[in-house]
Amino acid sequence: MSGKETVSQGRSSLGAPLTDRVNSEPPIFNGMSETEASYLGAAGFMASACVGGLVVSFTGHFLIMMVICIIGTLLTLWYGSLYLQKIKRGKPEGCYVQAARIYLSQRGFMKKRYLAHDGYFDLGRRLEP
Repeated sequence: MSGKETVSQGRSSLGAPLTDRVNSEPPIFNGMSETEASYLGAAGFMASACVGGLVVSFTGHFLIMMVICIIGTLLTLWYGSLYLQKIKRGKPEGCYVQAARIYLSQRGFMKKRYLAHDGYFDLGRRLEP
């Protein structure tokens, strides 16, 4: 038996790590997950590439576009992660994603996935007091 191996009720185990976030992505940058960072980084890169393209068309210097793309992407990631921290604070995981999906489905941009209507709950029978 090695030093880290333990025996409990006739079974041996190698000290398994205790995780507190089993079914979720770990936060990597200011509470932002890797998926959120990749989407935000791609959007920031595309926006800064458009701005850099305008600057290149006026100045003719291609290196300025590269600098604008790098700095613009980093700034988008930084301020976007701070904004996501404010949105996520005190809410359950995935709450803002559900809110965005409901917003897009109400506008007709995507299929409805959630029940989003007002009404009364009906038991199908009368409740006598």
